[in-house]
Amino acid sequence: MKTINMKKLSAVTLAVGVALGLTALSQSATASVTDTAFFKALPMVVVWGADASAEGSASANPVASDFVLLGGTAGTAGSDIISGNVFPVVTGTLTAASQTPGANGGTIVQVNNAAAAPGGGGVLTDNTTLGVLNAADSMTAFGIQANTSVGFANNALRRSFYVASNAPFDIFAQTGTVTSTGDFSNLNASNVNWSMAISTSGTDGGLAYGASAQDPSTGGTGVIAGTTLNTFSTATKVFDGGRKTAASSGNLAAQSVRFDVTYGLAGGYNFSMGTGSLSIPVTYTIYNP
Repeated sequence: MKTINMKKLSAVTLAVGVALGLTALSQSATASVTDTAFFKALPMVVVWGADASAEGSASANPVASDFVLLGGTAGTAGSDIISGNVFPVVTGTLTAASQTPGANGGTIVQVNNAAAAPGGGGVLTDNTTLGVLNAADSMTAFGIQANTSVGFANNALRRSFYVASNAPFDIFAQTGTVTSTGDFSNLNASNVNWSMAISTSGTDGGLAYGASAQDPSTGGTGVIAGTTLNTFSTATKVFDGGRKTAASSGNLAAQSVRFDVTYGLAGGYNFSMGTGSLSIPVTYTIYNP
């Protein structure tokens, strides 16, 4: 019978155990932590205007209500990660533009071709609610001559919103359901003139904008020519951008430009047209260029 050499077996067992132990130590010694510092700036657009709660008051409370991420398919809307929409201001102020003037509010008027005397006649002072004709407003007496008339002011409806971006962007417009009453019941979107312009710098309500901004039209076709609102029955490009608004380091207002929209009643207004209302909602949306 073959005899097992226990001394040799113990030596072999020890050697194997040491080898396995060294292997385990070797494997644990290679453990490590892998991390990556990664930064990527997405194309972003911030749109700001008035505080919706300020409608009907002269509150200067600018609020950013749209934070849009771009980078999607050209000709599609960006992804707005803030719930709600921007409330426009009365151009040149930070006062919320009234969207629902109410039963006792109307469109701002102007006196055309007042007689020379009394001097300075027919001047309207627009008091709260700004941008709306109401009993809080005042007007100076005016002289009558052969061609004196009263009509809607040429720039009666001037609305603005502000945009800051780190990349090019487009703006599309689309109208909603038309509502008309009284003697204006036969009017529709084709009876409202529309135009848009860009102000690259200024100060509204004590807040300066545009010091670090540039005209985003450069490199694109910019704002489309004036038209009537029936053009926007479907989403229509009204601004074709070519570069970011931010030209240099600065705060958000400094890197913003102001988009100014003017609406007018085609052919103007005269007393023979009677009384009534015409309401057409217009939605402006940031799109991927």
